[in-house]
Amino acid sequence: MTNPAAAIRALVTYAVCIPLAALVGWMLCNPLDYGTLGFFGLVALLIISPILIRWHYPLLVFGLGSPIFCFFLKGNPPLSQVAVILCLSIAIIDRTMNSNKRFISVPVMTWPLMFTAAMVYLTSKLTGGIGLAALGGEVSGGKKYLALFIGIATFYALVSRPIPKEHRNIYIALFFLPGAVQFFSDLFPVLPSPLNYINLLIPPSDGNAEGMSVRLSGISVSASVLANFMLAKYGLRGIFRGDRPLRFFLFFALLCLTLIGGFRIVLLAYIETLTVLFFMEGLYRTRVLPVALLGMVLSAALLVPFAHNLPFSFQRSLSFLPLKLDPMAVSDADGSKKWREEIWADTWPKVPQYLLLGKGYALSREDFQMMGDGVFSGAQAAMDHSTASLAISGDYHNGPLSTLMPFGIWGAISFLWISGAVFFVLHRNYKFGDAELLTVNRYILVVFIIGFVGFFIVFGAYTNAVGDFVKFAGFSIALNQGVCARKTQPTVVHRIKPLPSPRSLPVTA
Repeated sequence: MTNPAAAIRALVTYAVCIPLAALVGWMLCNPLDYGTLGFFGLVALLIISPILIRWHYPLLVFGLGSPIFCFFLKGNPPLSQVAVILCLSIAIIDRTMNSNKRFISVPVMTWPLMFTAAMVYLTSKLTGGIGLAALGGEVSGGKKYLALFIGIATFYALVSRPIPKEHRNIYIALFFLPGAVQFFSDLFPVLPSPLNYINLLIPPSDGNAEGMSVRLSGISVSASVLANFMLAKYGLRGIFRGDRPLRFFLFFALLCLTLIGGFRIVLLAYIETLTVLFFMEGLYRTRVLPVALLGMVLSAALLVPFAHNLPFSFQRSLSFLPLKLDPMAVSDADGSKKWREEIWADTWPKVPQYLLLGKGYALSREDFQMMGDGVFSGAQAAMDHSTASLAISGDYHNGPLSTLMPFGIWGAISFLWISGAVFFVLHRNYKFGDAELLTVNRYILVVFIIGFVGFFIVFGAYTNAVGDFVKFAGFSIALNQGVCARKTQPTVVHRIKPLPSPRSLPVTA
């Protein structure tokens, strides 16, 4: 006996698949331009849509820390941006169709994020619009606007659902570990032919490999990712456990390997992070304190006489310390520092004229062409470093400048508002969260504190800071299933027996 429902489903399937197969076959005869590739991408998206709908949230958490770029899409966007757009779209559709699928409500974060979105949009409309040169626009600079909007969307994508308690460890690994594959960016010159296509997903690093000045930034990032995961998973107390000696030596080796990139800021960040964690975990009250002091003394005793024999990148990372180092490494680091100080000195006097209306990120096609031709790097840039190419594009390598120049006082308000809200969320989850999440909640709070301080003192960029801060806040909220509150003790009511009435008392003779 024929099943009518099955027959209808088969007819619908054939009606869709046969014309689609014919269309794909016809398009294969045409050159693989972006129109054809876009169509194939849409077909592939439809085919894997059930997988994306089922696993979009793990893909989001993985993508936020992944160094992968979607080279097959116009503009070569990072996987993190594609994952945010995809996850948030699915979450909104899911919420529309099912009233029980609600986002985690966090008003303390919603208001500053909405203010920031409105501020960025109005600034862009008043300063040339949002343009993407990669998509053929006449105005460039839109990638930074896009990064800000997607950074805000990242928060809502993360709080679209709580992370189940039984899957917490999996999501912590997905959040912290994907960046460990960054080392592939340094392997491009040595990868054999079948494997060099990996660098389409993970672009080669721009490290200088001439002579002794090799800076393997990809390997440095991978080591840093693994060290950060150990801090989030075990904390300093777990790393210094006497019954886990291999854990400590692995962590120490990873810290040493982070110096191979030649970035001073990495070493400074780890010194600050480890110091804050040492006191927050209360290790200064334990036997770890004399051991740590002894280790620092021994390290200094070994480092002082042999520092000049270390590789170039290691010496560059240590150049801010009073050590005897290779003059080339010190000169290279000092040149970068001097260049930044010159940009800051020439740019700060221009801040007042942008306080009410920032200059935004928009660059005309003429400006973009002049930057590419090196016009902004000529004699004028030598006299006024605020007209250098990086300064014109908004890369001031300074947190306050990257906020005040594009968005004026309104950018400062939004940054401080977002920072205060993020601190409130992370501190509440650290103080009142589940005991099993204490280590990771503490580490996320410390990372935010170090990032906030470094934004003003060491290095900062408004776009990156906002995205990173709300990403950590959103993950903390999803991991703790909301913003934790103080657990109140149940009130114990002691019932007092009423006094017996005179009539009930026994009569005595």
